[in-house]
Amino acid sequence: MSRGIALSVLQLLALAIPPIAVLIKMLRRSENLPWRYRKWSFGLALTSIVLFLSSGVAVLGYLTTTFGIPLVLRLALLFALLGLVPFALFTGVLYKEHKMTFGP
Repeated sequence: MSRGIALSVLQLLALAIPPIAVLIKMLRRSENLPWRYRKWSFGLALTSIVLFLSSGVAVLGYLTTTFGIPLVLRLALLFALLGLVPFALFTGVLYKEHKMTFGP
């Protein structure tokens, strides 16, 4: 049962990242929001990404210690999580650029 829950959490992570990317793109294009709201929105997006990464690392740790996962699958899961790191960094860069355009 625990294994099923862990795999479900990984599926949730996989399904949650694309909507965050779309929301960041929509935020980037919105011109009617005051800077204060834009700032909070980017902060929330980055927080979400960091929490998803943390959750993924925790699930990976659980699966690795509890079940005998082959090395190739461990690497695949690790690469999937590491793929979110550039996305989080990109969001930070986008925030800086956005601040230069719309910020105080």
